[in-house]
Formats: sequence, structure tokens, C-alpha cells
Amino acid sequence: MRLFLLASLLLIPAAVRAQSAAPEQLPDAFIAAWNAHDIEAFRKLYAPDATWVPSAEERTEGREAILGEFSKVHQGNGWAVTRKVALAIKGKPKVRMLRPDVAVIFFRMDFLADGKVAPDQHRTLILVAGKSGDGWRISAGQLTK
Repeated sequence: MRLFLLASLLLIPAAVRAQSAAPEQLPDAFIAAWNAHDIEAFRKLYAPDATWVPSAEERTEGREAILGEFSKVHQGNGWAVTRKVALAIKGKPKVRMLRPDVAVIFFRMDFLADGKVAPDQHRTLILVAGKSGDGWRISAGQLTK
């Protein structure tokens, strides 16, 4: 029975299981959620009171509002779906521990259209993550050029 449970856990993608076990895992989990257009995977990444700043003109407060914005992009006729837009991490993410339960994560990424790097679509994502009882969640994030 234990072997069956272990095998089952290994077959479930990390982005679906729970939030990240370490802050270093958040960039890959974010990319996996984006590329799968998986709103539930995003839900597991964000703290309930998270803040998301996708551009200088926009600020979204709270996980449910953030998920609403991601839904516009990733469901139905959202641009990430219709344009087949994916993300790829560029280089190695940097993690700075501010406290044992708070980290800042900095990473660069490219937008891919039909598997090719989209010109002038290089971005940097800065995340502030906090450790909760069952893992690390994004408390704040800003996407920037």
C-alpha cells in the first residue's frame, strides 16, 4: 500500500500537489502553471492575501483576484491560450533569504510563441515568498522588463 501511495505521488506533477517545499522551487512551479494554463496550480502558489503587479499600471490584491486575472489570460480565448504563449526561465534564479521564513526570488524569463523566443518579450519576475505550515507561497510578485 505504501509503495502504491509513493508511486501515485510521484506521478502527480509538482505544481498540482501543493505549494513549493523550498523557495528555489517557486520559479519552476510558476512556469509549469503558466505553460499548463492551470489556474488551480496558480492557486497553490499564491498566499490568500498576495499582491501581484503585472505592469507598472496594474496592481491586483488577493489570491482570488489574481486568479481572476490569470483566468482571463489562460482560459477560453485568453491570449496565452490562443497565441500558444509559453514561458522559459533564462539563467539560474537567485534566492535571497531575508529570514528563515521569508525569501526574495529573482529570475529572468522569455515569452515563447510557438516554441520560439518572442522578440522584445524578455521579462524579470521578482517574488517575495513566505513559508507557511505546508510550504512556500508567493506573497507578492512583480513582472518587469
